[in-house]
Amino acid sequence: MKVAIIGIGSMGGLFAWKLVHAGVEVWGVDVSAPHVARIAAGGLQIDFPDRPSEKVPMHAVTDPAAVGLADAVLVFVKGAQTAAAMTAARPMIGPDTLIVTMQNGIGNAAAIQAIYPQARVAHGMTTLAAQVEGPGQVLASSAAKGEVSFYPMAGTPGPVDQALCAALDGEGFHATLDPGIDLRIWKKLVVNCCLNSACALLDCKVGEALGQPATMALFDRLTAEIVALAQAKGIGLTLAEAQAYLRAVGQTAAGHFPSMVADMRAKRRTEIGALNGAIVAEAERLGLKAPANAALRDLVLARQEIAIARG
Repeated sequence: MKVAIIGIGSMGGLFAWKLVHAGVEVWGVDVSAPHVARIAAGGLQIDFPDRPSEKVPMHAVTDPAAVGLADAVLVFVKGAQTAAAMTAARPMIGPDTLIVTMQNGIGNAAAIQAIYPQARVAHGMTTLAAQVEGPGQVLASSAAKGEVSFYPMAGTPGPVDQALCAALDGEGFHATLDPGIDLRIWKKLVVNCCLNSACALLDCKVGEALGQPATMALFDRLTAEIVALAQAKGIGLTLAEAQAYLRAVGQTAAGHFPSMVADMRAKRRTEIGALNGAIVAEAERLGLKAPANAALRDLVLARQEIAIARG
């Protein structure tokens, strides 16, 4: 099986490591030339908090045309980059290629399907956590233990879906093909809209945000708005379930800096539009209100633009 990974940063790099271990032919595609050059020359280094680092050899390129057709394409770029990245990915995608988005937030799968209306698109999520340490180097900050779930948006999983799931299962990855993936995605959306956004604003680790009564009160308001929206869309997420999931994931990832913190520090634009911003937009479309999510979105956007302007 030949798998291309679009965006071999933190999570893309961690998934590349797992697939290489499973004997899959992996091609990483990324716009960062220094990152790609380091991986192509010496392999991708994965650091772990509880065991020695590993280097895995893999193909790494900046030009998708160098990959050729892939059996599966995993998408890990940020939501704002989806359209451009998927348009550039056309040389890798044939009539039988499976496209799987593991991106944060909502709206990415629909954006991909709009570009490739005839393609087999699956959407998924993971509770794994990782961060880029430097060119060609990724830290598996969750000790490479977590859930991976995905499912095709239309139809029954085919042989490629099943082979990809099998390759991702094991070594701390618990991978499943889950027809209830929408519920999983919305539970993770609660986590990201609370922890990613707040940690980016506060420049702190997950555990530090969870340790503050003020942020926990905010998280309750954010979660209530997201649950109300999910239920309006027919997704059976309850407030108690969402709150429990947020606390469980937060405890597991207490020492982790979410990716949005790294974006802020690097003066990059964040994926706030696919998180709290997407909640606000979808709530407005359905005639609901999400004032807590709107306020957090606006503050993150403001801090992001101030950081970028300062250079």
